Amino acid sequence: MNAAEMLDNVHLRTIRALDDLPELQWDIPGACGNWTVKEIVAHLTSYELALAEGLKTFLGQPSTRTYISRLLEDGAKFNEEEVEKRRYTTAQRVMDDYNDAQIQTVSLLAQIPAEKLQQKGTADRSPNDFITSFYNHAVEHCEQIEKFRNRS
Repeated sequence: MNAAEMLDNVHLRTIRALDDLPELQWDIPGACGNWTVKEIVAHLTSYELALAEGLKTFLGQPSTRTYISRLLEDGAKFNEEEVEKRRYTTAQRVMDDYNDAQIQTVSLLAQIPAEKLQQKGTADRSPNDFITSFYNHAVEHCEQIEKFRNRS
């Protein structure tokens, strides 16, 4: 599976996992530890934004590195802060933010030439490496949401 397929597949899986989930269930703890489904999606949004920043560097575009620097510096703190930023927003708003970030990531990926997807960057990782890590991470959270739905 290539990088674009990975991003498309995990996005579709996320949408399917959330499809028709009643809004009240978005705010019930226990989907991933104490996190709610809404908090998982907020978390995935922050990772999409970090991935977008990483992809910008491979395109030679300026990047604030706000997300990726914080994620690499202290992942637990990054997760806590990003989930907290979206805790009091509606499920629909969190979903809209996730979709917007995903569109940005796919758009950036489409601009990277295929041969550059395997090239290692400054962190000794290629765009494919970052995307594969993101894909595996998102699939894990989709599985958690699916299990949570089956319990509820």
